[in-house]
Amino acid sequence: MAGASFEFDGIAALAILNEAAAAIADPKPMLRDIGEYLLLAHDRRFASQASPDGTPWQALSPAYLKRKRKNRDKILVLDGFLKNTLRYQVGDNELVFGTNRIYGAMHHFGGSIDIAGRSQQAYFRQDGKSGEVGNLFVSKRKSNFSQWVTLGAYTIQIPARPWLGTSDDDNYAIAGIATRYLLPKSDGA
Repeated sequence: MAGASFEFDGIAALAILNEAAAAIADPKPMLRDIGEYLLLAHDRRFASQASPDGTPWQALSPAYLKRKRKNRDKILVLDGFLKNTLRYQVGDNELVFGTNRIYGAMHHFGGSIDIAGRSQQAYFRQDGKSGEVGNLFVSKRKSNFSQWVTLGAYTIQIPARPWLGTSDDDNYAIAGIATRYLLPKSDGA
């Protein structure tokens, strides 16, 4: 052949393609890394008290804030159960992330809870000298006065406070995790 010719040795390119194919054939390690990232991202979300798009969560109602005894300055945190039940599961080709707590969906999407009317024994503390009955419920153990009370039906409105999901920054970080699995690994760096 007259002129110039070029012989391409595709071994290096083929090695890169083989690494990418291996990462795609078994994505479990990549999905586990993404799951770990999501745990950290949602920890930050609970610390910042904001939805994935950065919108602050709606403040607690004054009535609830008045009776909330722990973590009064935190929304969606009483004992930390919602945040601490976040888990991920990796399947052959999928990652599932979330909580098994039913109230997690209620807090995320909002909604109403209908409380049925009922009658029940209520326990109070009666002053020994004046005979005056306190207006706060107490435990049966601390009570020295009880009576039957009827509570009417009522509805509790829970505002939507989106907490589950990814932000644009999270999506970028997740893409970075995937890219690390698909690009060739450098030797020595």
